[in-house]
Amino acid sequence: MLRLITAILIMMTCFSNTARSSSLDLDVVAPFDAELKYPFTKEASVGCGRWGKGSQDYPYFAAPRNKGRRRHAGVDLYPAGGAGTVVVAMRGGVVTRVAPFYRRANGEMTYAVLVDHGDFSINYAELKRPGLHPGTEVKQGQPLGQISGTRQLHLEMYAGGAKTWTSGWYGAKPGNLLDPTSLLLQLYQHP
Repeated sequence: MLRLITAILIMMTCFSNTARSSSLDLDVVAPFDAELKYPFTKEASVGCGRWGKGSQDYPYFAAPRNKGRRRHAGVDLYPAGGAGTVVVAMRGGVVTRVAPFYRRANGEMTYAVLVDHGDFSINYAELKRPGLHPGTEVKQGQPLGQISGTRQLHLEMYAGGAKTWTSGWYGAKPGNLLDPTSLLLQLYQHP
C-alpha cells in the first residue's frame, strides 16, 4: 500500500506543483509565482522520467555531480514560464552578495543574489544580471531578478549571516549549508 501511495505522489509531483504561501513559523513566500515544470525531491525527480538513470543533473539537494566527486549544494526549481520568470525575496532581508554564478556553454553569464533573511540566508542563483547591490534591504515578495537561459532557479539555503555561497561541495557538507527541501515542499504543495 505504501508503495502505491508513493507512486501516486510521484506521478502527481511530475505533473503539478503550485506555489503556495507557507504556513510555517518562518513566514516565507515561494521564490516565484508559477507552477513547477518538474519535481525537485530525490524520489520524485528520479521517478519522473525527465532525467535518465545516473544523471548528473538531478535537481535535488545533495545529488551527485562530477561522477560523484561533488554534491549539489541546492535545489533546482523549474518554473513553467522558464527564462524570464521573476524571482522574489522569500522573506525580508539584506542583500549580502551579488556576483556571477557561472558561465553557460553558450557564453551566457548567470548571477546569484545572496540574501540574509535573519534566521537563514538564501542564494537565489542562475539569474540574469540583477540590479541589486550588497547592503540593499529587500522586502518579502520584492523582485530580485529574472531566471536566466538555464530556465531554472538554483536555490541554496545557509544559516543566517552567510556572506558567501559554497564554490563546490566536495567531501563533508559545509557546516552552514542547509537542506531547503522541507521548506520548499511546504511552499510548493499539490493542489
